[in-house]
Amino acid sequence: MTLEPVNPFAVPHLHGPVQPLRPFAHDHDGLYVRVDDGEQQYLSFQRQMGDLRALLEIGRTVLAIGESGCGKTALLHRCAAWVIAELGGRGVTAKVVDATRRFLVAREMPSAERLVAVCDHLYDLMRQDGLIRPDADAEFKENRREPYRVYQNLGGFMPDDHVLILLLPSPKELWEEVVQYAGFAQGRVLFLMESDMLADEDVARIRRDVAHFTEPVVLQVGPLVAGDVERFVTDRLGRRGNTARFPRLSDEAIAAAGRKFKTVAQLQLALHSTYQSRMDRATGYENDAWVTAEEILEDSERRSVKGSGTS
Repeated sequence: MTLEPVNPFAVPHLHGPVQPLRPFAHDHDGLYVRVDDGEQQYLSFQRQMGDLRALLEIGRTVLAIGESGCGKTALLHRCAAWVIAELGGRGVTAKVVDATRRFLVAREMPSAERLVAVCDHLYDLMRQDGLIRPDADAEFKENRREPYRVYQNLGGFMPDDHVLILLLPSPKELWEEVVQYAGFAQGRVLFLMESDMLADEDVARIRRDVAHFTEPVVLQVGPLVAGDVERFVTDRLGRRGNTARFPRLSDEAIAAAGRKFKTVAQLQLALHSTYQSRMDRATGYENDAWVTAEEILEDSERRSVKGSGTS
């Protein structure tokens, strides 16, 4: 039997090499690897959320922090999937509404303006997903540009057996909006936010400012540490085993990747790109072939030069 060549670092249902895993939409839960402290933070989220009674009664806010590329979005997506599964076992339907994609270019937008824009867009997203009760549609539509009116009634706009999980955009001055959304929190609404701009003092300030609300769950992921690269590579290559055709990575290549790349996004992009370049060639993509450290570093350099030339 002739085995088909595959890129072992390609993720099913994702169309870019560093798009975050989306286990609430696809079968991605098993693709998480214990890197970047993500596993510990995921377990911390579960402990802090507890039996989800607070979410159902008063709402919750979650903030993931860490430098760009450390897996914050993928972690929040995993947390959302856990909430969906937990509530589903109790007959409660939780749905993710993603308000991030439309506002990727809105980081510079003033906070007040962004709050209104997100709230306005939220009406369309929730209506599209069938999350607005027919008898509440007119009121929501009328107030869609009034965040204070919408969010204080958001739970009432939904069917009683539904929970909203809202993925929010990530502006630069996020601490202001964390505080505002914590004040907006109502029963059956979970706000998920992330930032690569917040320092420890900002997080401390948020905790002080929301002391009279429900304290947010704060999750912090970091850069790769010793053993992370090997775990990631072993997981991705081991998944395909002998069911497909692709070269292996030497210990030297794994060690070089560990020295070169600081975040899981950098690592994933480099390995996906290196394997894709090798696969696009006519030869050298057999199970007994090897991807070398030099090849990974040369591919990274090519991408760096290409990126700087187009900026």
